[in-house]
Amino acid sequence: MAPSGPASAGSPASPFDDPAFVAGLRPIPMGPLTGAGQRPAADIDGEDLDGRPLEIQVRSFDQALLLCFLHVHCDGCDSFWRGLADRPSLELPVSVSTVAVTKGPHAVDRHEVARAAGRNLDAEGEAGPDEVPVVMSDAAWADYRVTGYPFFVLVDARTQTVVGETVGFGWTDVYAMVQASGL
Repeated sequence: MAPSGPASAGSPASPFDDPAFVAGLRPIPMGPLTGAGQRPAADIDGEDLDGRPLEIQVRSFDQALLLCFLHVHCDGCDSFWRGLADRPSLELPVSVSTVAVTKGPHAVDRHEVARAAGRNLDAEGEAGPDEVPVVMSDAAWADYRVTGYPFFVLVDARTQTVVGETVGFGWTDVYAMVQASGL
């Protein structure tokens, strides 16, 4: 039986044993946001996979926008990257546009992001019509209050508001959030 008291000498204490750590935790919102939970959506300024400036303007979309905050060194993100690379097979409604968001290029290697997204940086030309845009932006993570990954934010582009967010443990979590939003 494991001891229930403080960690034994030489073994690190769990952060959950520290009242200051536990007091600093915040709940992760999951699902549709209503009323005071809704907040304005922010445009995203960053770079594309080739290092060119890229701005994702929320108002330029005429439908719902799903922002997928992912990382390349995240076991839980792998299935999401595969799903985004094979966009036609995603079960999202056609009324939902999708954009992948990573940390900026100083925090993550763009070649690793390209591989995760199923892209070849050496190929000429823009992303194909079925390819999900990828924007590398640290500011987007702060603007959308994302503290971990994989995390998904649903934006109503018509009203330019955040209407849903969830931690993704699988695409079914994301589908459920989108469906619950009514968009």
